[in-house]
Amino acid sequence: MSRKVVLDLCAGTGAWSEPWLEAGYNVRRIDLPTDVRLLEFPGTAHGILAAPPCTMFCRMRMCRGRPTDEQFREALSVVDACLRLVAVCKPDWWALENPVGYLKAWLGEPTLKFSPHHYGDPWTKATWLWGSFKPPKLRIVDPTMGPWIHRKKGKRGAARSDHENAITAPGFAQAFFEANAELRAVEEQSNG
Repeated sequence: MSRKVVLDLCAGTGAWSEPWLEAGYNVRRIDLPTDVRLLEFPGTAHGILAAPPCTMFCRMRMCRGRPTDEQFREALSVVDACLRLVAVCKPDWWALENPVGYLKAWLGEPTLKFSPHHYGDPWTKATWLWGSFKPPKLRIVDPTMGPWIHRKKGKRGAARSDHENAITAPGFAQAFFEANAELRAVEEQSNG
């Protein structure tokens, strides 16, 4: 297999791009201290995964008080940088992830709405994806953790830490990889 480039922007732990790395792709994880807003043109890419920090967009954040206009502008500048890289790198597919929140006001309706339990991970976290990609195949399991599990029974599911919730669920990462790894090659074969 050729070493196709996959950019993982705002990579954090790198969990979302791990299946690509394991499959031999040339994964370039961009995260602090490298600022995605200052990244030089990295060349063309097979795909782009982007998970800009959700702190200023997440609805849960609003329970602690609305961010200032300056904080919103700062957060949007990171989203803008990710989208500019999509425009200049011209990937075969791309996806930008954020939990349910106010990013929809700038990006419009998400392409995909999901929770980790839709892809085999036993917890809930309402998540949105924008982009151009093939949706992963569902592998629904009963969730055992998350705030919405036992709402009907008046109970809350087991809590996950903010750090755990920030990490891309491994079942979703694998399902997204399986759906999009060779997207261009498959499309070219079916059109050929």
